[in-house]
This record gives sequence, structure tokens and C-alpha cells, in this order.
Amino acid sequence: MPDMPAAPYPLGEMFASSWYLKIDDNIRITSYNALASVRLEVRYRFVDCDGKIGANQEAQIPNTDRTAKSTIFVTPEGWLLGGEIFVSGAAPLIGQTYVVVEIVRGLGSSALPLQVIAAGYVSAKQPLPFPNAQMFSTLDGGGALRSISGTTPGAAAEVSETVPTGARWLLIGFKATFTTSATVANRLPRLLLDDGANVFWTAPVGSNHAAGLAFGYYWTPGSGNEFLDSITNAYSTIPQGMYLAAGFRLRTLTNAIQAGDQWSAVQYLVREWLEGA
Repeated sequence: MPDMPAAPYPLGEMFASSWYLKIDDNIRITSYNALASVRLEVRYRFVDCDGKIGANQEAQIPNTDRTAKSTIFVTPEGWLLGGEIFVSGAAPLIGQTYVVVEIVRGLGSSALPLQVIAAGYVSAKQPLPFPNAQMFSTLDGGGALRSISGTTPGAAAEVSETVPTGARWLLIGFKATFTTSATVANRLPRLLLDDGANVFWTAPVGSNHAAGLAFGYYWTPGSGNEFLDSITNAYSTIPQGMYLAAGFRLRTLTNAIQAGDQWSAVQYLVREWLEGA
């Protein structure tokens, strides 16, 4: 029998790993998350300088407002064989929880980043393995499908919904109910999209809204010209591929709105990605 190679460095030739961590090297994970109650579990295997295979388990509770949460895990000196990050709390969709895994030197805010070894979304059914040569950005994939109940404005006020910080939306559909008072006047609702200040798209409906009526208004891609399907529902169109960045707004603007008029039952459908802000 040949002699066992001397430790520590020749041991690396015995293992399928080129990831040698010195005593001051550690693993840092940075998460971006948009869902409450998410808990990330981090598990990895390593070979120490004596040739023994070990395993560690760590955890992180990400922020819920899409801002970065970084945690450094102290690792033993040796070879990193591999690991994974998975969700053990809540059930985020692809597009809601994004994680970057790095090797860093040192601890705290002064830690020196050395190399990214994984980056991508995790979900209740999809862990993120590392090291992983294939990196994914926060804007990859189909995004998280979200049906959002909007805020009901006050009487005679307009709907205004804002894309949250750290998010990017693809607008799929928007719906709201508009109820007019008995004051005689023809109202004309429309949907506006702006960047927080400047309007870049608007869509009116095809007919006036008279006094004393409740209409459901629907804006969807590919619905064709504005039309009514009855006395209570009106439809209009939005462009295909309408992406909205953080701070952009979805607003109504109603010509001749009266003091007792009311928007309500605001609902819209989007696909959401994380911008990594």
C-alpha cells in the first residue's frame, strides 16, 4: 500500500474540490426577499486539514422589503466540497427570494469579497446549490405572479398604486370599480402610467359614465378597442410587455369627477422580479 499523502495541501488532490478556504476565509450569503416569514437554511460539507469530512448548518432570516441582508458564516480551514441554500419557512415563488453566495476574507463590514460561487432564486421547491458555475441575475426567469389588492382612495379621489422599492413589475391586468353619485355629469375615466412624475401612457375607456351608476373597468393587454359588454362593465387595452420600475405608478384620472364619486375594489395582476436594490 502506498503511503497516504501528507496534509494539508496534497489532500486536495484526493477530493473533487478546488475550493480551499484558509483560516480567515468564510462564506457570506446576501439575500433579497419580498415575502414575510422566509427562513433560509445553509448546509455545506468540507474536508478539514486532517482529511476528515464534516458538515455545517447555518440559517438566515431575510429582510422582507427587498433590501439586502448579509450574513457571514465562519468556516473551518480546508476544502469546500459543496452545499445548498433552501427555504425552511414560508413558500416563496421564483422571483421573490434571491441569494448570492460568496467567499470572503475576514468578518463584518470590512470583509473582503474574493469570489461569487452561486447566485440565483430559491423557492420552496428549488434550492440553490454551490459552488455553481452558472449564475442567474435577479431579472432572470418568469418572475413571481402576484394578484394585488390595491388601496381604496377617498371619495372623489383617484386610484394611485406605486411599484415598491427594489421591485420590477410586468403589468398583466388592472381592474377597479367606479361608482358615481347622483350629481348629473358625464365622467370619463382613464388609466395612466407614469415614472413617478411623467406620464408615458394613458388609456381612456370608450364611453362616458353617467350619474348614479357603478361600472367595473378592466384594462388588459390585447383586448382590442375600448368597448362595453353591458351597462356595468367597460374594457380597454394596455400594451404588451409593459414593464414598470420601482417608483412608477398606476393611476386613474377621471374627467368631471364629482364630490360623491368613489373608486373601489382595486385589483391588478403583475409579474414581479427583484432589482437587488
